[in-house]
Amino acid sequence: MIKQVSAAAVPRDLLLLADPDWQQVQTYLPTATIYGAVIGGRVVGIGVLSKTKPGTNEVMNLAVTPSYQHQGIAKALLTQLITSCQQDQTVHNLEIGTGNSSIRQLQLYQRAGFEITAVWVNWFVDNYPEPIYEAGIQCKSMLRLRLAVDK
Repeated sequence: MIKQVSAAAVPRDLLLLADPDWQQVQTYLPTATIYGAVIGGRVVGIGVLSKTKPGTNEVMNLAVTPSYQHQGIAKALLTQLITSCQQDQTVHNLEIGTGNSSIRQLQLYQRAGFEITAVWVNWFVDNYPEPIYEAGIQCKSMLRLRLAVDK
């Protein structure tokens, strides 16, 4: 079941799956809207949505506990985030940023209709204290994607 949850209900390790820098997470968590995938009373997936500028929301964090991955939970969470934006008359665009090494995530976002709008070269190298690797690929640059959610 996907439902809105408080920041206090979200396990820290789950947030760190999608964003390994706790200081970064703390910058957006207090003002975000958080949806959780709850199974057996436990939050096993989260989607974090923030207003970043007028007319635009951003998916700040989307993560699923490893033992629950590849079961459609991330897709369901992303669908909920898109629906939430479509129901908000002030939101026209939904954005998301992900690493160049996040191959599965890029597939998920593009299948949902997001399009790549920019590449921020070396963003993760310049903004994170430790190198990030996914599937043996160093995460260096951020790919920015956008979905128009106009009604």
